[in-house]
Amino acid sequence: MTTVTFYHSVICPRCQMASRSLSQLLDEFPHINLEKVEYLANLGRSRRDGVRAIPTLVSGERQLSGFYLTRNRIRQFLESL
Repeated sequence: MTTVTFYHSVICPRCQMASRSLSQLLDEFPHINLEKVEYLANLGRSRRDGVRAIPTLVSGERQLSGFYLTRNRIRQFLESL
């Protein structure tokens, strides 16, 4: 199993869009376990993991972050794991 940590905020509309795309895509990647971390409530952990913006996906040393994470960018990230 590969774990992907999704750093997000409940008040972030871009995070909500990324979350919907992630939920839909995870059916195609049964080997991926998704962990959701609320960024604002876990600032210490976010900083330790090198997360500076949301939404961000982290798996090991790999990270995908951006103002707008499209479904295709998320798919490419998951395929690369």
